Amino acid sequence: MQCIDTRLIQEAVYKLCLDANVIYSSDLYNKLLHSFESSELESEKIKLANIVNNIKLAYDTKRPLCQDTGQVIVFLEIGQNLNLTGKSISEAVNSGIAASYKDNYFRKSVVNNSLFDRSNTGENTPGVIYTDIVPGDEINIKVLIKGAGSENYSTVRMMNPAASEQDIFEFIKNTVLTAGEKSCPPVVIGIGIGGTMDSAALMSKKAFFKNVYNNEEIAFIKALADYLGDIKNNVLDIKLMTSSTHIACMPVAITINCHCTRHAECKIVNSEIIYKNEIPAYKAIPVVAQSLIRINADDINSVKYLQRGDRILLSGEIYTARDAAHKLMFEYYNKYGEFPFDINNKIIFYAGPCPAKPGEIIGPVGPTTSARMDKYCDLLYKQGLIATIGKGERSPETVDSILKYNGRYFVAQGGISCIIAKCVKKSEVIAFDELGTEAVRKLYVEDLPLTVEL
Repeated sequence: MQCIDTRLIQEAVYKLCLDANVIYSSDLYNKLLHSFESSELESEKIKLANIVNNIKLAYDTKRPLCQDTGQVIVFLEIGQNLNLTGKSISEAVNSGIAASYKDNYFRKSVVNNSLFDRSNTGENTPGVIYTDIVPGDEINIKVLIKGAGSENYSTVRMMNPAASEQDIFEFIKNTVLTAGEKSCPPVVIGIGIGGTMDSAALMSKKAFFKNVYNNEEIAFIKALADYLGDIKNNVLDIKLMTSSTHIACMPVAITINCHCTRHAECKIVNSEIIYKNEIPAYKAIPVVAQSLIRINADDINSVKYLQRGDRILLSGEIYTARDAAHKLMFEYYNKYGEFPFDINNKIIFYAGPCPAKPGEIIGPVGPTTSARMDKYCDLLYKQGLIATIGKGERSPETVDSILKYNGRYFVAQGGISCIIAKCVKKSEVIAFDELGTEAVRKLYVEDLPLTVEL
């Protein structure tokens, strides 16, 4: 029986975490280029060009495609004829994740316990590990990096076993519609149908690695794409896995992934790691945008006179604050009757950057889902906040609050973190340093591209 030291698994996971975060897959890259070339809308072409240019910038600088370097999901297929020695499998996997995220200055986003202790583990571990024992004497390793913006809109429905294809299509379409801009379209949909509730969800994630389909699956995917109709352009690709199930069941799971669908894989054969990387010739696309308005953050009157749909280049001083920072800000306000920093006529950017490498002003940075901060908005705008920057739709109540206080809401494009980081000329932590990526930072930005939503 062949012996394999689990240090090889650790080494492989380290490299796969790096590759998945930095290298954009060739199949999706070609689909992006096709979407760009076939698009006739200027706004859509600019959006797709930014994505394509961010892919090249990330690869050239070896920095992550998105600042949300996600939760690491690892799928292991271990040959039953192997004898593993050394660390436990979970220890090897988590050591590989922790070292890769530390050495490559990726953002750590995992908390100790979802309910009882939401302090950051500081290592982006533990990863989510799935292990299958299979015939043979090889180890196959697949790594999927899953960001929260899209994961929050993934879902499972236990449908009636008599559900029609159209019933399934309608469920999927509604899921994509609900995710909207919050999931950074164009999205990739992973679909798992069959098994039980949990195994269907697992299949919907394994589906991202699938590239070969039979005729029935091809027909299903094509029919679904046609059914999506007007939102078809918001879907970059559709992945599908199906299996057997109970006679009384029809579990349908949907995993939503943003256009930064990040995955990598390898196999270990005879103590050699063989990576399956196919790197396209990434290119830059010139972006020629019309009707851009240059705005300074200190020019309050100009900010207030902006209209919905205006595309702006913002320069000046802004602040970062997201979920944990907002919670502490409000605890501080409830205790002292003021916020820990002046928010009057200021702009808050819902963002948590990657750690900066030596020589960087800030790591890759981009917007998080604004709706999570909605419950804080009324008081902030009432106390003088002039604008917020994020991604996705706001609740009707928040829209009312923003308009009532003559505030503004700007949308930043998601999934172009390397491009946005280049707009940041100064960065300084001014509050809640213990929160790491979620600390409040004062930034000075130049020509930050935004769209006025409200």
